[in-house]
Amino acid sequence: MKNIILIIFFSLALLSCQSSDKIEDVVVIGGGLMGSSTAWELSKYSQNILLIEQQDSIYTFGSSFGEARISRSLGPNQDIFSFLQQTSVSETKNLIDFLNDGELEKLHVMEDIYRTSPVTYIYSKSQLNEVEELLNKQTVKYEYASNSEEAKEKFGMKISDTMMVIREFKQYSGTLNPKVLIEKLHKGIRKSGNRIDYNQKVTSLKKEDGIYKIKITDTKTGINKIILSKKVIAAAGPYNGTLVKDIAPYFDSLISPKRLFLSFLKIDSDTYDMLTIDQKKKLKESYPVAYLNSEIFYSMIEEYDEKDSPLLKVGGHFLRTDIEDLDKVWSMDLTTQEIKWSKENTADYLVKLDLPIKLSNLEYVRGYSCVYSLTQSEIPYVTHALKNETEIDSSFVLIGGMSGVGAKGSLAYGLIAADLVLGKRNDSFMYKKSKSALGTERLIKDVQHTDN
Repeated sequence: MKNIILIIFFSLALLSCQSSDKIEDVVVIGGGLMGSSTAWELSKYSQNILLIEQQDSIYTFGSSFGEARISRSLGPNQDIFSFLQQTSVSETKNLIDFLNDGELEKLHVMEDIYRTSPVTYIYSKSQLNEVEELLNKQTVKYEYASNSEEAKEKFGMKISDTMMVIREFKQYSGTLNPKVLIEKLHKGIRKSGNRIDYNQKVTSLKKEDGIYKIKITDTKTGINKIILSKKVIAAAGPYNGTLVKDIAPYFDSLISPKRLFLSFLKIDSDTYDMLTIDQKKKLKESYPVAYLNSEIFYSMIEEYDEKDSPLLKVGGHFLRTDIEDLDKVWSMDLTTQEIKWSKENTADYLVKLDLPIKLSNLEYVRGYSCVYSLTQSEIPYVTHALKNETEIDSSFVLIGGMSGVGAKGSLAYGLIAADLVLGKRNDSFMYKKSKSALGTERLIKDVQHTDN
């Protein structure tokens, strides 16, 4: 009897930690926007890849969670973020074409992902130099109101003379839907013949004899296994620091996760129903908005209900707080003060729009605690890891530190990451400039600065 118990015990132990002799070509860790974009770009290059994600196929939390992010192209001359946004739009078109290839009818269109609408920017007069730099040699169509009179004439807005307003007009500027984009990226990855393993949480990542050893726990069954891979891309958002601690420990100090709150507000139905057709149109055309003050109030339309009433998503780009438990932060409730801030800033913007909507007409629907992964410069990383202070590890790439600006350029970040993994060159000026700003040259300087 004792021998039978021992046999059962060892059998269960073996089953709980399965290992495979197969060595994957490339493993991408993280199935959010960045990991999915990278896995798709590698699939586009006919690479054999495995994408692993700790959540199920439908996201319930994370930095890529939700149905709206601002997509904007307006930026100063030779701005890398404008380039990344436009490159992402172009790469999304390639994805749509690939998904429709071989189909009898078009099943996928860009409008599934992008909601084109004007993007409104509000500045103070103290930012005049920044505005002039932004508009110098600007190629994106825009309208500019430099004072209250012009704002009233061009946009029907009531602002003080200490403010300025710019409105951007470009196809696929407005908002994009991360939920739908991730779904289509996953369809493209699978259509290419590649695999996506959901509910797989990485508990350890090490490199032994030139091969990556990835320990994984199935979050549904609790079964552990080990995956081996020649190359790895870490795209785990705020989890990157912990994930790569045995491969590239310096990232833990270079990227700092911070909590951001998001409020979802609606206009009470009686007030919304009283708006005229023109007022409702004006409301829709005035979102998304970014008020470039010290907190950077931003807002967009997350979705519309069955009565075509908008759900307003509201946040403050610089209202960041420390995180005690990264696994629990996503379920944190908003504070009374955070809800109040969201309502007051929304009401203030609606007053600027000269719409008959008061603070008391705004209803709090729900809130969400998001996480920004911040670098010191607030510019993301798409970079190889380092073997030492100056030598790169060409088999490992990290994509992270998105600082809340990543969604609009997600496929561009994925393209650069894929090119790094495969050693591909692109000698166009803006590509090289973006790659340099995001990549290894900067990482080396950042690591040396940290060491000092």
